[in-house]
Amino acid sequence: MTSRPGVKLAAVMLLFTCGCGGPADPRPARVAFEARVIFEGNPVADAVVVLAPRNPSGAAASGTSQSDGLVRFSTFGSQDGVIPGGYAVSVMKTVVEEVAVLDSNDPAYDPLKAGRQAPKTQDLLPARYKNAAKSGLEVEVIEATAEPYVLNLTK
Repeated sequence: MTSRPGVKLAAVMLLFTCGCGGPADPRPARVAFEARVIFEGNPVADAVVVLAPRNPSGAAASGTSQSDGLVRFSTFGSQDGVIPGGYAVSVMKTVVEEVAVLDSNDPAYDPLKAGRQAPKTQDLLPARYKNAAKSGLEVEVIEATAEPYVLNLTK
């Protein structure tokens, strides 16, 4: 019986690609966690929500709300969930207004300010919610959520 190198190589490649399913994820386990952002009784779209861990060695999670206010959180990768634990919550929705760019032919043109104008921003939610330590919002993530956790924001 003769040995066929191509068959051995294929068997070894198959073992590496299918055999054990690859290395286990060394990162902490995460659970699917969703929240719904509500402000003055209405869902908020495009709000950024950050879960800041109370445990200093923990990892933050974040997500952006959809048109119905629903947020799916990511910790290490896209919508991979949240590490169980306690979190302080921040919520922000800011719009950036376009800054008019003047050219040198415009009478209002100032060469000392050209290209240095900071864009104007406007917060669409109360400022206190931007800081997790001052927002008054906290959540304890224990297991995957069957229903989204509701973040009720008020003026």
